[in-house]
Amino acid sequence: PEVVQSPPSATDMVKLVCLVIFRHEGKGKNALMICQVQDMSSFSYFSRGKAREFLMFGCRTTCERTPVGQRVTVNSGYKDFVAHSLVRPDGLAAVAVTDEEYPKKIAYQLLYLALKDTDLKLKGKWKKVTKESKVSPPFLEKYLKQYQEPSKVDKQGQVLKEIDELKYQLCNNLTLLLDRGEKLDDLVFKSEDMSETAKEFYVYSKKHNQCCKSW
Repeated sequence: PEVVQSPPSATDMVKLVCLVIFRHEGKGKNALMICQVQDMSSFSYFSRGKAREFLMFGCRTTCERTPVGQRVTVNSGYKDFVAHSLVRPDGLAAVAVTDEEYPKKIAYQLLYLALKDTDLKLKGKWKKVTKESKVSPPFLEKYLKQYQEPSKVDKQGQVLKEIDELKYQLCNNLTLLLDRGEKLDDLVFKSEDMSETAKEFYVYSKKHNQCCKSW
């Protein structure tokens, strides 16, 4: 008899977890969140909260340490998720968190187009924003949904060509992005993206070499 294979579960599929838009404030300064979207459905209900905090911390830290006009891919520090960061010359920046299987070129195409649309939708007003916003605008939600299946995304040759011209850095872990003398532990404990519970879990996990293995 013919064997019918069941469709892959959410945990088996290539994943795009979140897309965050920041304003890059310069080296050594906190990036300002403009807007963000998330899809945490691949995480269990009980781990969702901590996972969200870890990933937001990773997004912000990666953005802040991506040089202006460049792009960086780094292990996010949470399980096998990767953060892709792109900072435009004008300081508008985007970070997407995906699993390791997600095609890097498609991730950067997403960042490039999301930044372009953010600039158009806000008509440049993001340059004058003074307070953080975690709003999830519909156009960003649309990108998150559209790019969940990278194999179905149309590759835009001109966009990819412009992306290829940006200097690229690949890091195996987040600590490689830090300045000399800077410690990830200090950044974690100062972070406003992580609750006290998440920080305690970070210490426990690091001690027992669990979720934060790359840290």
